[in-house]
Amino acid sequence: MRSFARGRCRRWPVWTRRLWAAASGRRVTATSARLFLAEMAQLFALAWPIILSQLGQVGMTTADTIMVGPLGPLPLAAVGVGGAIFSFVTLVGTGIIVGMAPLVSQAFGARDLQHCRRVLIQGAWLALLLSLPVMASCLVGRDLTLALGQDPDVAALVGRYMRALTLGAPALFLFLALRQYLEGMGHSTPAMVLTLAGLALNVLANRVLIYGVQGWIPPLGVVGAGYATTVVLWFRFLAMAGWVIAHSEYRPRGVSLRLDRQLHAHVTRVGLPVGGQFALEVGLFTFAAVMMGWLGAVQLAAHQVTLNIAATTFMVALGVSLAGSIRVGQHIGARRPRGVHRAVVATYLLAVGFMALCALAFVLAPRTLIGFYTSEPAILDLGVRLLLVAAAFQVFDGAQVAGMSLLRGAADTRAPTLIAAIGYWGFGLPVALLLGFRTSLGPVGVWIGLSAGLFATALLLVLRVRARLWPARA
Repeated sequence: MRSFARGRCRRWPVWTRRLWAAASGRRVTATSARLFLAEMAQLFALAWPIILSQLGQVGMTTADTIMVGPLGPLPLAAVGVGGAIFSFVTLVGTGIIVGMAPLVSQAFGARDLQHCRRVLIQGAWLALLLSLPVMASCLVGRDLTLALGQDPDVAALVGRYMRALTLGAPALFLFLALRQYLEGMGHSTPAMVLTLAGLALNVLANRVLIYGVQGWIPPLGVVGAGYATTVVLWFRFLAMAGWVIAHSEYRPRGVSLRLDRQLHAHVTRVGLPVGGQFALEVGLFTFAAVMMGWLGAVQLAAHQVTLNIAATTFMVALGVSLAGSIRVGQHIGARRPRGVHRAVVATYLLAVGFMALCALAFVLAPRTLIGFYTSEPAILDLGVRLLLVAAAFQVFDGAQVAGMSLLRGAADTRAPTLIAAIGYWGFGLPVALLLGFRTSLGPVGVWIGLSAGLFATALLLVLRVRARLWPARA
């Protein structure tokens, strides 16, 4: 093995060895090369199921949009608005549940499986509590839509659609709790399998409930899409719970099922800032759509198409970064400071490297990529210009999500939330407003502002990672 590692090390390009030396502060040796390659392999093995899970989640939204489309513009608008509201109100709760991951991964690294199980129980309690405000929001979906200034006919459909989603909220959060539990211990495959199975079930349930089955089930239209999503959410949770119960090593046995106020508060303290991070980033891009709407319908359409392309590639960087978060937590729990260091470098290398390749594709074939979505000349031309800005956007986005996730693995969530507020809203938004509305750049200026915000956030997070995780290499 040592001779193999030495051979692999010698075949590394000079620039790669220099990059590793600059990042690590040490020269590349056969041992460090072997350990780094092993870390990369473990990171990739953990990351690819998470990536597919993220893409499967996006696929459910896409399937709903495509299958409701033939019903006409009003139902399509209702699914779009209702889905956006539901996603936003679940955002903070999702972040809080994600706060379980560093606690589970650190306990698993320390080989304290009982603490992993205790975190799961408190995460389940938290999931049930978080579902209550989401369910309440679903019940007043019509009023929320009207408050956003939408057409009353659209608001009425949104209200019915969101009421159908109400009972899915507890299942959504309970599934997330189980997912953080298993992924924190390095098992990301069950969530991937069930998410992809849920995507297939979603397509089938949409077909049956939206359009009906003659003589058996009446067509429910938009409401059917809501019920189909609820069915899928409960399927995923029950199947995941069954998987955990069926495997004795993961079954939460020997721990109290009662609410532990101290541990519950700890999970919440770690998770709340993560929810804030999600809200800050999604809020910025939501407001960017509002700004594009101020500029015109063509600008908004081009923005949505470009953002959809960028969001799809982002799922890969996000999956890698979530895996990096887990690896950092496990190394910290096991008291392996140099392992933390290797996980940090490997995560940045994979996340930013992949996004750099995507940026190259954006530069080389922008018209082809936009052409998959539309053939409208005005949207196509503007989309090409926005996609060229998105090339830089990709690299900065990969760097910021890597930094945010790595710090989360160390349970460092408060400072990154402040950094996100400064980068996204304190820097990116003013630049977007200035360039978009005070210069001739217009929509391109808005996207330059988004890129500037991501750049500032990524840079500040690199400094935070350096300060928090680099001393661990000693």
